[in-house]
Amino acid sequence: MSIFKKFSFAPYLLRQWYWLLTIILTLVIWGVLALALKPVEDRAGTYATRPYGYMTGMEDSALDVLFQLRDVRHPELRGRGQSEPITIIEVDEDSIKESNIRLQKWPRSWYARLIDRAAEGGANTVGLDLYLSEEGGISAEDKAGDQKMVESLANAGNVVLAQKLEAGGSSSIKPLPMFADNAYLIGFVDLPHESDRFVRIGQLSRIVRKDDGTFDEQFSFATQIARGFTEQVLEVPPGQNQVKLGDRTLPLRNDLNLQVDFRGRSPAFTRVSARDILCEDFKRDSVPQLNCADRPKPADELFRNRIVLIGATNNDAPDLFTTPYYLPKQVVRPILQLFDKNLPTLPKLMPGIEVHANILATILYGKDLVRPSYRRQLLMLLLPLVLVAGAVFWLRAMWGFLVTVVVAAAVLAISSWAFNTHGFIFPLASAELGILGMLAPTGFLLRYAHERAVRDATEAERAAIMDIFSKCVSPEVADTLWQQRGDLSIAGERRIVTLIFTDIRGFTTLSESVDSAVVVEWLNEYFSRMHRIVTSYGGHINKFIGDGLMIVFGAPIDRGQKLEARAAVACGLEMLAEVARINEEWKNKDRPQLAIGVGVHTGEATCGVVGAEGRLEYTIIGDTVNLSARLESTTKEKGVPILISNSTAELLGVDYDTQPLGDVKVKGKNQSTVVFTVKKNTRKPTPATAKTVEPQATV
Repeated sequence: MSIFKKFSFAPYLLRQWYWLLTIILTLVIWGVLALALKPVEDRAGTYATRPYGYMTGMEDSALDVLFQLRDVRHPELRGRGQSEPITIIEVDEDSIKESNIRLQKWPRSWYARLIDRAAEGGANTVGLDLYLSEEGGISAEDKAGDQKMVESLANAGNVVLAQKLEAGGSSSIKPLPMFADNAYLIGFVDLPHESDRFVRIGQLSRIVRKDDGTFDEQFSFATQIARGFTEQVLEVPPGQNQVKLGDRTLPLRNDLNLQVDFRGRSPAFTRVSARDILCEDFKRDSVPQLNCADRPKPADELFRNRIVLIGATNNDAPDLFTTPYYLPKQVVRPILQLFDKNLPTLPKLMPGIEVHANILATILYGKDLVRPSYRRQLLMLLLPLVLVAGAVFWLRAMWGFLVTVVVAAAVLAISSWAFNTHGFIFPLASAELGILGMLAPTGFLLRYAHERAVRDATEAERAAIMDIFSKCVSPEVADTLWQQRGDLSIAGERRIVTLIFTDIRGFTTLSESVDSAVVVEWLNEYFSRMHRIVTSYGGHINKFIGDGLMIVFGAPIDRGQKLEARAAVACGLEMLAEVARINEEWKNKDRPQLAIGVGVHTGEATCGVVGAEGRLEYTIIGDTVNLSARLESTTKEKGVPILISNSTAELLGVDYDTQPLGDVKVKGKNQSTVVFTVKKNTRKPTPATAKTVEPQATV
């Protein structure tokens, strides 16, 4: 194993741990969302409080977004309620103002007149959203109004009355027998609220315990009207989250409530103002000066074969509710405005009579709004989480961020499409929370921590490697070593290198009579100047041997045998020239005149880091080292400052003037080596950073 791999071992483990942790983190987030989305039973053993677990509130808010997106993306659907056979006779603000009587004091006779008009127009079924649990009053006029109400109910024969069930400590509110006996059906108008007090669901039936201990099934106001309109009985199959009305099957939520398919923002249905029907009554009973001659009368087509609902819609009506269309969510308002620039800026409540109209329309004509099974929802959550995890942990940070945004937008788009097209309610809030609120932030933090750890480990590795080479090679070569660390092996390999051995002739004798500090000063200056030359040609000083040097070209970085050999010879010649310059400078400083021998040889050697723990050294071992050292010592015998081996001379080319000087035999080897001296070089020296021009020097 190379030393680079040794120093890379910690980042290697960190990377493995990092990928394992990313998988664990993704699965943990998925598991948390799965637990949060799981339906939770309440004390009564139902799912009324948390039908979609602890995510119920967020999922309900996400459903509001889907309704609002459908409204702006498909404005043609806003007319669904207008095209359905439902008409609301509304006691609106204008009706109350024109009557000059506040709503709570309206006489029963006026409501009776509204029923009569619906019946005269041919209404199929009439729903009166008014509690008739008390007599209208004690006066003769009040009693006459009650009697008029009884007659209108009996004459119409198709009126569904409202009642309120006992709940939350409040007593039930039921019509008086004289009204109930003449009504077609009676249904409760209680509307279940979500945790945020919004109305998104309708309860179709409820099991009620009677005074005698028996149980009775009560049906809602909208359900009873639907039964009257279709003349079908609502069936509740045991053990199933659905009900049947004739051939129509309605899926229910986990809490056995109906997810209402709201038609749109109020007003969403055909409306007729009560004042257009009661003008003559107002004039007779409260406003004599009222002119009704020119008042247009509602056409019979507004009532014929239709469901007619009668109720209050004024601004201070007793039952105004927040629904999915209450106000566009601020976080999605910019998206909604891409499709509709005229979004309302003020909240709008929906009157109870219109909520019942939406429930009724859902029962009769609405799209079945259903959530996939719990297991399918978990699979739907896993897919975007895996996509985002892959992007965050594998792609570059910017691409990871963009993919995260794209996936989040795609989840919203797909959820909107499925809701609009098939009525499927995907776990939108859970998916977006997992992507944007959990996985992306924690993922990027983990990624940052991982990259920081790898960077720190890499810097430690770099420091360790540079510590080995910084004192041996030039900064450029050391940096190249680091950059190419993945392609290098310094743990031990055989390669072709060119070695230079130099020695100062007679320096031991020169230094015997001189103080040691002075000798060290001489050597330091000499070595410094030699080091600059060596590094400029791309070599490095491998060893200081007394006053001698062992210089390496071709390891650990190899620029090619020919280039390294030429660089080494050029370096040796430049060193001789530098010694001449040193002698010229030292001539007047009472310093000795130096003479060096230079031996250069190219051959195969073992290169690598050796040593003990805490002390490593990059070294060159083999016969090439011995021959290079033998050439340096032979310069004295041959009477020349530089000797090169035959293997080096063959790599120089025609630019060098070489002269053979016979053979040299190395101890331990039988074969002799032809040696040469180099006298001149016709080309300029090339710095160590050169890649294509071969380094050479002049003498």
